[in-house]
Amino acid sequence: MLDIILMTNYRRRKKTSKNNSNLRYYANERIFDPQVRVITEEGENLGVMSTRKAIETAKERGLDLVKINPKTKPPIAKIIDWSKFKYIQAKTEKAKAKKEKKLKTIRVSVRIGPHDLEVQAKKCDQFLEKGHQVKLQVRMKGREKAHPEVAEEVMEGLLKIITFPFETLGDPKKTGDSFYATVQPAPNSPVKSSSDDDEDDDDEEDEIDDDDIDEEEDFEDEDEIKTTENAKINSESK
Repeated sequence: MLDIILMTNYRRRKKTSKNNSNLRYYANERIFDPQVRVITEEGENLGVMSTRKAIETAKERGLDLVKINPKTKPPIAKIIDWSKFKYIQAKTEKAKAKKEKKLKTIRVSVRIGPHDLEVQAKKCDQFLEKGHQVKLQVRMKGREKAHPEVAEEVMEGLLKIITFPFETLGDPKKTGDSFYATVQPAPNSPVKSSSDDDEDDDDEEDEIDDDDIDEEEDFEDEDEIKTTENAKINSESK
C-alpha cells in the first residue's frame, strides 16, 4: 500500500515539474530567505530589508514580492504584480523558444521519382523559409548499396531543385547505407518571422519520410518473385 502511495506522489510531482516558469520563481510567503534586496517595478533600489518587511511593503502598494534572482546574497526580489510577472515570463520564454533553430529531416529512397522528389524539395523550401536547418537523407536498401553513385546523384538532383536560398554545411557524404547533406537558410535570405505562423510550426512534423516509395519497392519485389515462380513452372511443364 505504501509503495502505491509513493508512486502516486512521484507521478504527481513529475507532472507539475513540466511547467518550469511557475517553479522557477517564488512570491510572497513562499520566499523563505531571511533577507532580500528589493527593487521596485520601475527599477528603484530600496536596499536590503527583511523578507517580512519587503512583503508588507509590496502589499501596501497592492502588489506582490517576487524573488527574481536567488543566486545573489541576499537574493534579489522585485515588487510587482505576480500574475503580470508570470505572463511576461511565459511570453519571453515562448519567444526565445521560437527563435531557436530546429533540425528537420527529410528522407528519400534512391528509387524516388521526379515528381516525388519535387514534393520533398518543396517541403525543404518550407522548412528553410521558417529558418530551420534541414538534414537530407537518401537511403539505400539491399542491392542498391552496391551502387552508392546512384544515391549521390539523387542527392545532387534534390539539392538542385531546392528553390529557397540555402547553404550546405559541408559536402554531402556517405555514412552507412545513406547519403547525407545538411542545409540551412543562406545569410540575408527572406526567412519568415516566428510570429507569422506559430500554429503551423507547432503542428508540423520534424521528420518527413517518403513511405510511398517503400511501398512501391515492396510491390516491385513481389512482381519479381511472381515472375521467377512462373518461369520455373513453365520450364517444369516443358
